[in-house]
Amino acid sequence: MITTREEVLENALRVFGRMNYEKASQVEIAKACGLSKAGLVYYYPLKLDLFVAVADKYVFGMQSVANKFRFTAGSLLEFIDQYIAGVERTMSRLITLFDDGNNPAGCSLNFYYFHLLMQVRLYYPDVKKKIAAIFRQDYEIWTEAIQAAKKNGEIRQDLDEKDVALIFRQMFLGLSFEQAFLEGLDSKLLKQKLLFVYKLLKA
Repeated sequence: MITTREEVLENALRVFGRMNYEKASQVEIAKACGLSKAGLVYYYPLKLDLFVAVADKYVFGMQSVANKFRFTAGSLLEFIDQYIAGVERTMSRLITLFDDGNNPAGCSLNFYYFHLLMQVRLYYPDVKKKIAAIFRQDYEIWTEAIQAAKKNGEIRQDLDEKDVALIFRQMFLGLSFEQAFLEGLDSKLLKQKLLFVYKLLKA
């Protein structure tokens, strides 16, 4: 039996991750929560209200730089380690949330999160600016780390910071998306590839 708004959000996350927004009815979500439709409506009167709350918490909240990463001053090499650690923490939390023992399609749990992201892009009101802001934060932290690495002589001086930030960021996004269709992101492989790029940049 659901007793808190937090539990409603967790169950709704799993439903929206596995079903298209149109198909995920309030009745279906209520069933996943162990509630009647009236019980669900007590927490969130409209399905869109619930969807927005799920996206705010598990997409925009979890993907914000402030919540995802714990950076301390250091080298670009240390930044990469801390970036990977933040990715692993976030991924571990999401996998725990999605892993309810119900996976008839046999998809990786990472895949359901990407599916949720697609739904957010389609149905979250005025979403483009919010998504752009999340992406911009990530590019900015990479750019700042690369600028610092150039300043302290860790990497080559002829490098364009924004181009290098793009390479690191796209390496992460590309592997995350591709591997979601298989077994899910392998953070060890991600680290290996980011370190390969790092070696190419060394002064």
